[in-house]
Amino acid sequence: MNEIQKYTIPTGDPFADIGGYAIEEISKREKQKNILELIEYVTDIYVEKWDAKINPFFLNSKITQPAFNKERKKEETRKYFQSLLDNSAEHTFGFCRMTGEETNLFPAGRDNSILSGSGTFVNFHHFFETGIMISKEAIIRFHFIPIACELLQGKIALIHSSNPDLTKLFVQNKIKRNLADVGRNISEGILKSEYKSPGTALFRFIDQIIQEKEEIVRDKTSSLTLYQFTNFGATPEIKIYNLPDSLFRFYQMTQRIKYREDWNKFTAQYYYNSEYKGAKWNNTSGNIEWNSKKESLNFTEKDYQSWNNRIYNKLLNDQSILFEIRKWSSKEKFDFEIVEIYQIGLRNMKSETINKINQMTDLIFKMNDDDGIRKAVKTLSGARSNYDLRRFIIKDVVSKNYKQNPDGEPALTVEEYANYLFSDSNSSLETRDVLLIAIYQKLHERNMKIDDLIIDEIEEDESDE
Repeated sequence: MNEIQKYTIPTGDPFADIGGYAIEEISKREKQKNILELIEYVTDIYVEKWDAKINPFFLNSKITQPAFNKERKKEETRKYFQSLLDNSAEHTFGFCRMTGEETNLFPAGRDNSILSGSGTFVNFHHFFETGIMISKEAIIRFHFIPIACELLQGKIALIHSSNPDLTKLFVQNKIKRNLADVGRNISEGILKSEYKSPGTALFRFIDQIIQEKEEIVRDKTSSLTLYQFTNFGATPEIKIYNLPDSLFRFYQMTQRIKYREDWNKFTAQYYYNSEYKGAKWNNTSGNIEWNSKKESLNFTEKDYQSWNNRIYNKLLNDQSILFEIRKWSSKEKFDFEIVEIYQIGLRNMKSETINKINQMTDLIFKMNDDDGIRKAVKTLSGARSNYDLRRFIIKDVVSKNYKQNPDGEPALTVEEYANYLFSDSNSSLETRDVLLIAIYQKLHERNMKIDDLIIDEIEEDESDE
């Protein structure tokens, strides 16, 4: 193991890992530099290019110390890290809480690590120590975090993954942009994200993976976690946004050629930007249009894909988007397979339930003429409770099928009724909605139109599901 490699071994700690991968990436570009020279390299960027504005990361560090001029900021930083490397700084011996190694341990506080306690509050730390006792390798990793992150909504954001290759990819993106700006002499501080929300940032990151590096997520669990934080002043805080592997796989599926157009058109209407209140998506042009007294603007997909999105936010918060899909499906074609995969993969609906819903949909169309189908939609749309849905299925599907075909297969068995449509794990409203969506899609296939008044009845009082 060479000198640099010991700083890049994954630890499971998001901050240590981001810093480690930053060291690895920069060392590829600056191959002749040892670790102290790499520390000096990023220190020069922080001090000379960024005017020492890394306060959201470190409070009262050598770099952010206002009493020091630029040269002293750099010199004090170099001396501090030199004292870690040669073990001349005060230390103890034990197990590092970041790497798990048994080694020399040095105190880490808010001046040299992320979101740890202040040294003045000794009762915050174990055994009244002056900080979290960690290895010099961990502390050095922290120093490289600023160049591998970005500002999102005014706070620092970084993405960490259960798949180390994805964490590396995030770091590589930020390092590449930062060093390119440094090379062009336009780097003035921490990178500013083009995205308006954590949800959008996460899903756009998946887009990049799909387009450029899809092979690194094959056969690997690839959950993502976005950490949004500040370590500045008296009110440090952190927000954590988790995107589990199941959601990663679902979104990845929506971007396949077969489904991409349907999914992207559906989600496009839910982009919003506080700067352009009242902006609306135009289904014909595929743009978002905004009008004011002074001007009118059209935003293309490339523009609005950086905005906040209600669908992404609901997915990220594990909230159902079935209401929005149902509303969209009543007016537009939407591949029902997306609904099936969503319900089974993210909403834990049994595949047998989906199969039964598809069978009932076929029966409804088989047993009814156009007027009968419209009446069925109206009745089903008015089903607001478990009782209403049961009544519809028994009367309009099971009984009707028996009357028309008494010697044929039953529309529903007792087992299917109890285990797949009305089991304890099922939501009757979700079952109703999936059935409605399936019917809507068959209507689109047959170019049949249902009166908007019938469809709109169901929207009343349900917009906040």
